[in-house]
Amino acid sequence: MKKVLLVCTLFCSFFGSAQKTVQFADPLPPNYKLVQQVDKANFGTYESPVSGTVYLFDESGISIVSVVTAYITREQLRESSTIQHRNGYLFGIVKGDSIPCVLEGERFYYGIRTKQVLVGESGPHRLTRLDARTYIVNFLEGTFFEPSLFTFENNSLKIVHGNTDMLPEHSKILVVNTITRYSSPVDILAPAESQWPELKKLLFTGDVLNYIKQS
Repeated sequence: MKKVLLVCTLFCSFFGSAQKTVQFADPLPPNYKLVQQVDKANFGTYESPVSGTVYLFDESGISIVSVVTAYITREQLRESSTIQHRNGYLFGIVKGDSIPCVLEGERFYYGIRTKQVLVGESGPHRLTRLDARTYIVNFLEGTFFEPSLFTFENNSLKIVHGNTDMLPEHSKILVVNTITRYSSPVDILAPAESQWPELKKLLFTGDVLNYIKQS
């Protein structure tokens, strides 16, 4: 019985401590001016050679461009009065344009590019400019923010997502709220401007995700 209680105590203790994370009450860094777009020198599309994810930076802000795969069957194509197949392309799926497709069995597979606005007039997230090449995208997760570091360098984009695990060093930062998210406790931090240099070192220690400029 004692062994069962000991295992349960250790498991619960580990589970509870491992789950605690942090978010931020306001966009980071503290007291930085929010912007709607990156500098024009950084405009373009950047694609990950690993995941195929594409980021678009332009006058409207920041977007993620993705391809949604769909299909239409031979029977549906025959019965359709608006969609036609000619020379490996489908006409009528997208108004005024054609889409390349691949026939597998009885299905014509095709991809539709979609654009999700991250930062801009209709985007929910917030962008701060550290300098001409370095930005923080503050992703709105629920009601509060989680930061990611975006760096433009030699026709490439490097992204490091912030580490939101609760660390002992976070005890120095003002906690303005504690919430429960996905059944786990989350401390909401409000760092002072003087705490930003040290906080930046703690946040961006993870893997660097590389994106290559396409246009």
